[in-house]
Amino acid sequence: EKYENTVDPGRMYPKLMMRYLPSGLLGLLIAVFLAAYMSTIASQLNWGTSYLINDFYRRFIKPDAGEKHYVLISRIGLILMTVLSLIITKYFLTTISGAWEFIINASAGIGLVLLLRWFWWRINAWSEISALIAPLIIYPIARYGFGMQSPITLYPTVFGTTLIWLIVTWLTRPVKEEKLLEFYRKVHPGGIGWKAIAEKLPDVQGDKGFGRMFLDWICGVIMVYSSLFGLGKLIFGEWLMALIYFIIVAAMVVIIYADLKARGFEQIAE
Repeated sequence: EKYENTVDPGRMYPKLMMRYLPSGLLGLLIAVFLAAYMSTIASQLNWGTSYLINDFYRRFIKPDAGEKHYVLISRIGLILMTVLSLIITKYFLTTISGAWEFIINASAGIGLVLLLRWFWWRINAWSEISALIAPLIIYPIARYGFGMQSPITLYPTVFGTTLIWLIVTWLTRPVKEEKLLEFYRKVHPGGIGWKAIAEKLPDVQGDKGFGRMFLDWICGVIMVYSSLFGLGKLIFGEWLMALIYFIIVAAMVVIIYADLKARGFEQIAE
């Protein structure tokens, strides 16, 4: 057959389905694939439209319109996003791996601003918007203009996006002070990044112990990945490596539990 000796999983998986599955299970698996595909497409299109309309259009472009107007704009936005997606997948993203490469690069630069917004009061909506738009410009330039290949494209994408959203942050107005004060009272984030707001609310105690929380986070990441690798080694019968991974998991659990117990579970829950 034409693809008999291929190692492309995109071609081999359907061939294995056709060769080994009976008709009933084959139809069921195809239905599962279609359902997963449609649910992903529907969720991404609805999520994207919701983000554009509620967080951008409704907030900055036309904040005083009626609900019928926003519903109409949402429908138009959904159609435009669908057409744009079809154009992109037709001419630029011709493979699944290419699509994932694009998604990773297009979302790489937003990570830092999504984290730092909890630790720095100066970040605003325009910081996030610019961090979302910048990779869509930088990545194609790096990929097609300079011929870079992934994951090398992540370096200019992340660096350029970070530089752009920092500049945009300083060039745009911060969130209104009353909103910042309200947020600080509710979340009390603490840290040096919120010092300017904390000084105006001396009665609110900001969070502390970020170093220990960071340690717990690192241990949690190690625990999750060690669990995954350990299960994989267990499935393939590599008992020694599986044991080592599970010992690491146990050690991380002990460290996290000891730290949480030392700080007090009641205090953490508050």
